[in-house]
Amino acid sequence: MKSSESIKTIAAAMNAVRKDIKQPEKNAKNPFFKSDYVTLEGVVDAIDKALPKGFSYTQEVASEGNQVSVSTILMSDSGEWIQFEPLTMPVTKNDAQAFGSAETYARRYSLSAIFGVTSDLDDDGNKATKSAPKEQPRKQARTRRPANQKPDPNAKAKQDLKARLKAISTEMKIAEKKLLVNAAGKAKVKDLSHMTKEDINALDHELTTELMEFRQNQKKREGKTSEAGDDFLDDLEV
Repeated sequence: MKSSESIKTIAAAMNAVRKDIKQPEKNAKNPFFKSDYVTLEGVVDAIDKALPKGFSYTQEVASEGNQVSVSTILMSDSGEWIQFEPLTMPVTKNDAQAFGSAETYARRYSLSAIFGVTSDLDDDGNKATKSAPKEQPRKQARTRRPANQKPDPNAKAKQDLKARLKAISTEMKIAEKKLLVNAAGKAKVKDLSHMTKEDINALDHELTTELMEFRQNQKKREGKTSEAGDDFLDDLEV
């Protein structure tokens, strides 16, 4: 991820979007997986309605071989910007329809991940990936669940958040518990044991903000160290 020197304005805007965005209706059918998802147009419409004035985004598309990559750039009229890492999709069929399907999926998935849109429960990019080799199913031990206990709909999101928390804490060299408690306080998440989808999105945003600010501070410290070294060399008599 690349960004301008300061991202304070963008971080505040992203926090507002996560709180104000209205999840779009899953009104498109995926015949391959027999499930519903939100179209790219629906994702864009939901984001545009929640995005504060003075902020915009664009997406760059590139293709190389049998791959399509989409990079999303978020911009502010203050001059701040963030360019997110590109999402690359494989295209196993060499025709325009397969490339178009992969591009649409990558654009929709990238925007959904960045702005916290729950766009699908499935993979509607099957036209780009359906020819990929299938993994052999692994036998898993079944665990008994109490008769009245329903499966947690946010289980996967919690697992992803836990993995992200571990990666960020490792990079920042901060204990996971300390980082989590700090992020939960800023996101106003009171009960970590019974988090809603909104709580998870808010925590993910705060963790992303913490990481971006950490990286910005690192760049500033590296810059100051470099400048100090230059001054020393200038004053050094040879």
